[in-house]
Amino acid sequence: MSFRKKNFRGKSRGSNQGNNNGGKKNGYAQGQGQRGDYDSIPSENEAYQMFYKENGFIEEEEWADFWGALKRTLPTTFRFTGSKGHALSTLKALKETYIPHLEGIEFEGEMVSPPTAMPWYPEELAWSMTVGKSTIRRCPPFRKFQNFLVAETTVGNISRQEAVSMIPPLLMDVQPHHTVLDLCAAPGSKTAQLIEMVHNGEEAAIEAAVKQNVDESTLTDEGDQGGRPIGLVVANDADYKRSHMLIHQTKRLNSPNLIVTNHDATMYPSLLTTPANADRKEYLKFDRILADVPCSGDGTARKNYSVWRDWNPNNAFNLHMTQVRILIRGLQMLKVGGRLVYSTCSMNPVENEAVVACAIDRCGGLDKVNIVDVSDQLPALKRKPGLKGGWRIMDKEKNWYSTYEDVGKEPEGREGRLSRILRSMFPSEDGKSDEDPTRIPLERCMRVYPHQQDTGGFFITVLEKKEDIRAVKPEDNSSRRRMAAAAAAKAREGTEATETSDIKEEELKLDELEEAPELEPKSEEISAPPSPSKRKLESEESTPAPIKKLKAEDDVEEATTLSPTPTAAPAKPGKKGKGPPPEEPFKYLPSDHPVLQQIYAFYELSKRFPRVNFMVRNADAIPARAIYFTSALAKTILQCNEGKGVKFVHCGVKAFMKQDVQSPEICPWRIQNEGLPLTAPWIGDTRLVTAHKRETVHALLRELFPKVGGEKDAPAAGEPEKQTIDEIESQVTALSMGCCILRVSAHPGEFTEPMLLPLWKSRHSCNLMLPKDERKALLLRLFDDTTEIVDSTKKNSAPKPRQLEPTHVAAASTTAGEVAADSSLTGLSNVEGPAGTAEGGDAMEDPGEGAMVGGAAMEGGSSKVLEEGDLKRIVAAKDAAKAEQGIKDQVMGGMDM
Repeated sequence: MSFRKKNFRGKSRGSNQGNNNGGKKNGYAQGQGQRGDYDSIPSENEAYQMFYKENGFIEEEEWADFWGALKRTLPTTFRFTGSKGHALSTLKALKETYIPHLEGIEFEGEMVSPPTAMPWYPEELAWSMTVGKSTIRRCPPFRKFQNFLVAETTVGNISRQEAVSMIPPLLMDVQPHHTVLDLCAAPGSKTAQLIEMVHNGEEAAIEAAVKQNVDESTLTDEGDQGGRPIGLVVANDADYKRSHMLIHQTKRLNSPNLIVTNHDATMYPSLLTTPANADRKEYLKFDRILADVPCSGDGTARKNYSVWRDWNPNNAFNLHMTQVRILIRGLQMLKVGGRLVYSTCSMNPVENEAVVACAIDRCGGLDKVNIVDVSDQLPALKRKPGLKGGWRIMDKEKNWYSTYEDVGKEPEGREGRLSRILRSMFPSEDGKSDEDPTRIPLERCMRVYPHQQDTGGFFITVLEKKEDIRAVKPEDNSSRRRMAAAAAAKAREGTEATETSDIKEEELKLDELEEAPELEPKSEEISAPPSPSKRKLESEESTPAPIKKLKAEDDVEEATTLSPTPTAAPAKPGKKGKGPPPEEPFKYLPSDHPVLQQIYAFYELSKRFPRVNFMVRNADAIPARAIYFTSALAKTILQCNEGKGVKFVHCGVKAFMKQDVQSPEICPWRIQNEGLPLTAPWIGDTRLVTAHKRETVHALLRELFPKVGGEKDAPAAGEPEKQTIDEIESQVTALSMGCCILRVSAHPGEFTEPMLLPLWKSRHSCNLMLPKDERKALLLRLFDDTTEIVDSTKKNSAPKPRQLEPTHVAAASTTAGEVAADSSLTGLSNVEGPAGTAEGGDAMEDPGEGAMVGGAAMEGGSSKVLEEGDLKRIVAAKDAAKAEQGIKDQVMGGMDM
């Protein structure tokens, strides 16, 4: 086996592609040597091919390319995430350190293409690669590149995301002051893009704000904005477990401007922005909404084998009305002048143009909602316009229908067809001229086909709300009900069908049970239907789950009229052991709380930093382990909707974590790494350590607990001379014990960009407070160093259970997420605690929010006894090992985003 660099072209992209399914449930195993050998699995489905070929969506001259592209597996695509400055820094490392070594490589007689930037994504922050896993593992330059990808993905600087999945947020024009709702957010890749957009320009804005001269004596405890964005992202998913997957995906962005909820998107509750005792209730309206709805996913055939195995027209039929309801609910919550983006990874007009046309019509037509022409945006992205009309409907038996009236003509199987195929699935704009002001311009929608730029299939529409939507037209199911009921009556009586006007209401109940509730039902009268899992294909025989119907005496028109203040029903206590576990409450601390006062004094926190936005996650509002920080608007939403039935799952960034200390004089509250960018600009110089040398940072990253203020250990025989931290030793020695900040400045010949790192000063040592994964990622990115991290204390091989202060154990519960976050640290037994542990001990790395439990960051639950905390630490350690392998699979195999 050998590799060498050459300067001629190798094999084409298409001949060297492979499975990118990343261990998905319906995925297929990869070939040993090729990344994209789709010949190993059957990629044929007669109905799938017939539907798209005979409908004429693809021009005849493009059909072969289109169909051939569907049978090849997707390239691996990834995106640089985080703040703009941070993402550009990681991108720089890729372009300057790794790409030059990946160009012109020949491996086993084949030319291997290096990763390339996707031309349509802004600032080259999204990349694509077609090299196979086997090559990556066995070719040294690509193996080194894989280590970089895995390290940066682990700490969240790189996100594996399908190319077409990146498009919708780019068309939303999100600004830092916007309130944004992501209705169907899990697993969270698009949500992460929205969060980044809300925080766009934040670094520069904070830097400018810090330089301003402000008389702090005139400020209240609310401080000032200080350059932070005032916008908010609310991310929602109907599935509880997926909502926690969403937390894990977005927590790396460390945004105090994020709320995660768990609700059915078809009936998402309105969020109060005024206290419960206010004279006039006001509700949150959103500037931007993303409705990336559950769909059949037939545009994902390149990575999802189940499309070839299971595709049939019923998949789209079963989801159409759910998609309409989600879109209408989104439009109701949108501000006038606001923008909503509707998207699916399906190419079927039943889930796309038909849904858009139906929603616009039911909301009042083009006077209320219009489709925005975005053909001039992302000019390098190849796309097709939406279908103006003319599509036909095919049923499972491969019968074709051009109009809704055709569905009921054939008596055989009529009732089954009528229970699935709705009038709104057919083209509604056929026969209208382009000059007709009532014609919905569906050609302004956007279709992305797989053969255009080597992507998956996708559909995007950008909608603008022009006027308030006072009422919504009811769902038109009258014909369906009458005909199905008549057919049922005929089968039951064995006679001719009765006149529909004579059908008693009791005879309609069975059919009504198959129908979903109207958009705005009274919460106490209806059970929310479970939304289909995003991208999950329905089975061939699946039918919509029965839904409890509205009470007979209720006025149907009233139920479908937009209520000015629709809210969630108060949560009802469920049966023990059923449903998701209860979430810990969000309780804000008063600004004069003794713990906060201690923190203000120790860190000399500026009064410009808001002191009223700190909260904890326990019912007693006791800062037992972690203190979170949220934006002002997030606080308003959480407090005004407390006890109103809104299912909040996550909010806030951990700003401070409690640390066991040796004596009461030491402040036990250390700055959490994820909250460092928030608090660091407003902390006084007393707890600040400055540096600029690469040697200093390298030594702190490579060694745990380097000694300060005394004699250094000489290197063992044969070991190289240790790098030193002499640059900062005198500064650290002069500090009292506790947490401080290491500020690394840019300097010629050293670092090109500044950095902030949390540092803990102990009696005879100091230590960077970084998760091990982030420590390794920094070593690789900054110094190309993959050597093992050195533990100077030599005491971390057998950690002992940490003893908590009895008063805190008895006083308050600690959430499971807090326990896992603080107690699964390397060298925990060496922490200088109240019992007086050995010298040289220190606070160690915090792996972040929550332990990996089943692929999700779990925050719920509580731990009131020490033994339970010990068990959580053991479980967290095992889960961390599984998570590391999962990250590798995600990087090279990919997640379904």
